[in-house]
Amino acid sequence: MPAPWTSSGVRIKEVRYINIEIKENTLIHGDSLTVLRQMEPESVDAIITDPPYGINYVSKAGARIKNDQSPFIWFLYDAFRVLKSGESGRGSLICFTRWDVEQTFIDAMRMAGFNVRSEVIWDKVVHGMGDCKTQFAPTHENIIFAIKGKYSFPGHRPKDVITFSRIIGNQQMVHPTEKPVGLLSNLISSVTKPGDLILDPFAGSGSTLVAAKKTGRRFIGVELDDEYFAIAQRRIEEAVTE
Repeated sequence: MPAPWTSSGVRIKEVRYINIEIKENTLIHGDSLTVLRQMEPESVDAIITDPPYGINYVSKAGARIKNDQSPFIWFLYDAFRVLKSGESGRGSLICFTRWDVEQTFIDAMRMAGFNVRSEVIWDKVVHGMGDCKTQFAPTHENIIFAIKGKYSFPGHRPKDVITFSRIIGNQQMVHPTEKPVGLLSNLISSVTKPGDLILDPFAGSGSTLVAAKKTGRRFIGVELDDEYFAIAQRRIEEAVTE
């Protein structure tokens, strides 16, 4: 039976642990490792994602992240395999992380074959909470930029500090670690060209996929959580290409 299509042309697939046909502009409901292992080698131009950090994150509202017991580095080997090399495309990885697990992700990226090139700082303007008595007020997040093979930026060389206000207030967030679409659009435009294929194996509420659609890129997203998959599906359908 063919997969259903939404009114916006996004193919929605209910997939868990079966063989699947993966096509562009697809949101897949399933496990990222399962999906990655079935993707064709060197088929993706860029991977832009925010994997579980392994910090057992709990939001003020009590929301949790699946598989957040340890840094989720296991996807990186297949991520390297499916990413295009410099000879066939702009093969790049943008991975959000946190200061206390950043080196774990960097080491795993290098073991998988990536060439780690930069740390990018996202200045969130408004600080978060954390431990108010023993920690400096957190106003930034760490982003790792890595490449596969040869690479050159498609446009102007981007700066390694991006200032973009975080989403303020739980009432405005649909995911406990949601990133602003504008921030993701900035990153996507910095490392890819219009028409390139973006992969987010931890799609969450779909912000990366919305940003890809808005900036004229193709996308593939994977999300395991039932609730966030449904939210991402709705947000992608509502997104308008700019």
